[in-house]
Amino acid sequence: MTGANVLTTNSFYAGFQNIELSEGIDYVMAIDIEGSVDLEFFEGNGYKVDILNKPGKTGFPESIQANLGNPQLVRLREVSTDSLLKVSGWKLGLGNKTNWTIDILSFDSNYFLDSPNLTNAKLIGTGEIFLGSNLSSGDITINGIFNVTVDPLLPIVVIGKADIPANWINATIGYLNQTNGSYNLKVIVEDGSTVVFEEGE
Repeated sequence: MTGANVLTTNSFYAGFQNIELSEGIDYVMAIDIEGSVDLEFFEGNGYKVDILNKPGKTGFPESIQANLGNPQLVRLREVSTDSLLKVSGWKLGLGNKTNWTIDILSFDSNYFLDSPNLTNAKLIGTGEIFLGSNLSSGDITINGIFNVTVDPLLPIVVIGKADIPANWINATIGYLNQTNGSYNLKVIVEDGSTVVFEEGE
């Protein structure tokens, strides 16, 4: 990605942020790494990224960001990092007032999804996912090995093969965690995945 419509955020330091994203623009956060991503939402706009400071195989992050069009892509990728300085992955914060789509491939990750402005999500790899009561989203697609904890106040439907709690309803559309048959979002489990759902407290 080169040209006048791309802004590169340097990452010679371990962490950086861009909390001045434009209102009214949709953003796509894309990550593809062999390491871990710990993701959670914070109050505000934009994004913040730092390293998970444990030994690993992942280099420091940098951001390549388009600044034209809608939606706009924000891609976090590894910079060349000495092997002695490589870490286990990255800690990512996304502002809950920015409209986000997330597309992440990573391993042994933790995703705390609890934002009213998550448009869609695709999570590939392995890890833990928490779906919070404030989550309002389009489809969430899962591919890999994940444990998913669902806040009991969040009505969802699970489409695809998954291990779900015994009290959930097996309906025509999928598995519903609410007895009234309503749902706020769809979680799609892709073929070949191993996904276990449980209810949070």
